[in-house]
Amino acid sequence: MAPPTRNATSDPDRPSFLEEVYQGRFRWDLVRGFPVQDPEDARTGDHLIGELTALLRDRVDPDETDSRRRLPDGLLDELGRRGYFALQAAPSLGGHGLSHYNTFRMVAAAASVSTPVALSLAIENALGASAFLSVVPKGPLRDLLTDVVRRGGRSASADSEPEGAANQRRSTTATRIVGTEDYLLNGRKVFVGHAPVAEVVSVSATVREDGADRVRMFFVRTDSPGVTCGVWHEYMGIKGFPNGWLEFRDVRVPGELMLVERDAGHAVRTTPATARLVGRGRMHLIAAPSLAVARLCVGWMRDFAARRIIDGRPLAQYEEVQRQLADSLADTFAVETMAQWCLLPDDGSGTLNLRFEQNAVKNASSLLSWGIADRAMSLLAGEGYETAASKRRRGAPPVPLERFTRDLRNLRISGGVDFQIDNWIGKLSILSYYYPEPEDADALLSEDGAEPDLTGAVLDPRNLDHLRYAAAETRRFGRTCLQLARSHPDREELASRERVLILLAGIAREILGMSLVLARASAMSGSGDESAQPLADVFCSAARHRVDDLRRRLDAPPGPDFAAVSAGWMAGTEFGFLDPPSPASPEPTARPEENHA
Repeated sequence: MAPPTRNATSDPDRPSFLEEVYQGRFRWDLVRGFPVQDPEDARTGDHLIGELTALLRDRVDPDETDSRRRLPDGLLDELGRRGYFALQAAPSLGGHGLSHYNTFRMVAAAASVSTPVALSLAIENALGASAFLSVVPKGPLRDLLTDVVRRGGRSASADSEPEGAANQRRSTTATRIVGTEDYLLNGRKVFVGHAPVAEVVSVSATVREDGADRVRMFFVRTDSPGVTCGVWHEYMGIKGFPNGWLEFRDVRVPGELMLVERDAGHAVRTTPATARLVGRGRMHLIAAPSLAVARLCVGWMRDFAARRIIDGRPLAQYEEVQRQLADSLADTFAVETMAQWCLLPDDGSGTLNLRFEQNAVKNASSLLSWGIADRAMSLLAGEGYETAASKRRRGAPPVPLERFTRDLRNLRISGGVDFQIDNWIGKLSILSYYYPEPEDADALLSEDGAEPDLTGAVLDPRNLDHLRYAAAETRRFGRTCLQLARSHPDREELASRERVLILLAGIAREILGMSLVLARASAMSGSGDESAQPLADVFCSAARHRVDDLRRRLDAPPGPDFAAVSAGWMAGTEFGFLDPPSPASPEPTARPEENHA
């Protein structure tokens, strides 16, 4: 039986703005009523954010956490007792019943103090026991998770493996024990957030069912016989975040602790429930700390530019500095806008499918914030590259940009490396709408298409021009995809052209960012607030340059033979002059009896 949708992210009952873009259709009507957080919901979030911020300011010295590579003793226990690991769970379970957006705001507030603390909050609320409560039916598994949540316990989600997270199949296996409903779990997982401190972990594993391999999710107590929790991973940044590896050797797991889901009919790397949680969860794990760092950076840039005088002239009066500041402010506005779009409607009627946008905003938020931090590093120059401790010793403002830059780099890797995320989006989502060929193919290729409906756009002339550009590029995007598909009748042949897919995903992401920023600016102006118009103009002007560059790369004639260069290097037969010099042989270590120093 053919799957009911083109891909695993689509929902036939709910439209998606980005899904429409993938098909070359610009649906301004889907975004023009940009959502605004309910005031009462905002006040609820404000209150809890105040409590969390006060706690962290009192308990956490982020520079000490970074140097010790450990969170303060007892902090995780206190976060659990306060219900911060179950922000969206019902108060009857010890949670706070927060909306998705308030949960995002809580993580962002924590990230403005300490990224490791924010990631602990995010991992529990995005992929922990409380998150799975929303998809697990009544029964023993739900009872297990409910107990963890009610006690403020800790959990983890284990999916990545030493062989690589990008593999479709999971090397970890679960084998049915003959004559029982139980399974034996065997395998190893790496990069598991909260692995060193969790009491329950969800584990993805390959199960052989009816002659076919399927990925299922098993929930395992970490004190079960055969479970080994390895040492913590030590990263370049996010030092103090409990993260490590787990090994499972003939771990017996009751069948009732397996999450059984309907087969969606699409080849996916994780189970459907986990895929949904991961999509939204990246908003908490990636977008929230990205926004927090972006906000910190623009504040530090303003403070630095305000106190610095160069040749008798305030730094903020120099043209390039003004551009750096404006671009950074506009990008921060864009990250916040995309987060609001991805989460605020998710708390309401549920009439939109936001999963496509949530997948794309992982890259959009982390890449934009990385650019902001990079500008801040350049503007602050030595004071950016210098550690906070070093600044403090010489009496300079101890801005921790160095630490946050190390933390921020993780966000382009966590949840999927940035270029690979784009590759997956291109392969699994974008191509799915052109194989088989869409019914409106001829209309898509026509240059005489109807003008896009931009009704309700309250935008100044420059931003209205940006909106028309986004609409025109959307239609052009659809034509390009169709032409690529027609020139590659074999889908797998086009799917193997990874750079093409990455460029396509990048163009669609820029169209999304422009459209949402313009929709929010329009909605704000409709309410009498014109302050977003200049930010939208700055962001869209830069986005158009990025789209034009991506388009040039996509349309360029065949270029260098990258494969030959790579193959020669991998074979060790070419470019030996680029090999690093051989290190000098280390001095032999003296035996204890020979060490007379």
